[in-house]
Amino acid sequence: MKKSTRTISGVTPLAVMTRPMKCPGQCVCCPTYPEVPQSYTPESPAVLRAIGCGYDAAEQVRLRLRVLSGMGHPTDKVELIVMGGTFLAAPVGYQYRFIKDCFDALNGEVSATLEEAKRLNEGAGCRCVGLCIETRPDWCGPEEIARMLEFGATRVELGVQALDDDIYRLIRRGHSVSDVVRATRLLKEYGFKVHYHWMPGLPGSTPQLDLEMAKRLFSDSAFRPDGLKLYPTMVVAGTELEQWYREGRYLPYDDETMINLIVEIKSIVPGYVRISRVLRDIPARFIVGGLKDSLRGEAKRRMKERGIECRCIRCREYGHRARDKREMGEPRMVRMDYQASGGREVLLSFEDSNETLFGLLRMRVDLRLPGGLGQEFGERPVIIRELHIY
Repeated sequence: MKKSTRTISGVTPLAVMTRPMKCPGQCVCCPTYPEVPQSYTPESPAVLRAIGCGYDAAEQVRLRLRVLSGMGHPTDKVELIVMGGTFLAAPVGYQYRFIKDCFDALNGEVSATLEEAKRLNEGAGCRCVGLCIETRPDWCGPEEIARMLEFGATRVELGVQALDDDIYRLIRRGHSVSDVVRATRLLKEYGFKVHYHWMPGLPGSTPQLDLEMAKRLFSDSAFRPDGLKLYPTMVVAGTELEQWYREGRYLPYDDETMINLIVEIKSIVPGYVRISRVLRDIPARFIVGGLKDSLRGEAKRRMKERGIECRCIRCREYGHRARDKREMGEPRMVRMDYQASGGREVLLSFEDSNETLFGLLRMRVDLRLPGGLGQEFGERPVIIRELHIY
């Protein structure tokens, strides 16, 4: 059965999962299960698919293409999403093989090199128009960025979770807020879209502190990500956090508190940010404490009751509003300028008078390339980080 929202934004997401590997982090809330990649749980749909394919990248891509096509989804433009923990901490040779295998499967033939596979894909029936990689802020330096450029990556999801070094120390996150600032700036300077994973309700936080940190995401120019995945903290079976929970050392927010917090966060998100997800896809039987159901629908209902509308990109996209039978007007060009990570960002969009979004172009100007990397870009003053027609 076709799930209309899966491709409603004009691109078909295709998730592939890496083999189980130990993550360099030791976070207390992160699940660890045998034969499953770090931070994931057995029985999650993506994990089950990967296990069925023996964690073979090419086979996962081929399987998803068959299933998606069979469900009636277009597969001519896909965004590859590499899942499975901190991919950039895996053996480097494995990283290159994994990405090449994905391109080979999209192309329907095996190339001799990754570069050849990428060139062939430019004219393939299943084109990779986006490639997303998940990583940690402390695994996102010049070497990792150079590698991602070779892979053809376009979007990076950083596990930021919070903006507080005390919280990081308490949950043994293993990096600092300064690492987040550095990674964010480097990624933007090299043209990547930057999305944050954000976890309200972590140990050491409060609803008030969570909201203050969320406001800082957008008020402090050192951050200002392009997108967010809101992952309210859940107590997952088998984690150290479960032990804290059973010992009374950690208490998750009740549903009402978390829903109201999500409403508050969605209310302050500026128009250049896309909230792509609210709540992680973890089977309910693995959740010991915290929310078990998606909050997006309930948060949207409460916002409507209060006369508030989320201004994030996803909520304003043409496809979502057309599905909801919203009235459309004539599009006009809108320009938004803002400072972020040491440069000036410009978002050009076509919107109607109700801010319905028909397309956008995101670019960075006043670019300062760090020395020793990316010199092939020369003196380019502007770099386009995103182009999307909905």
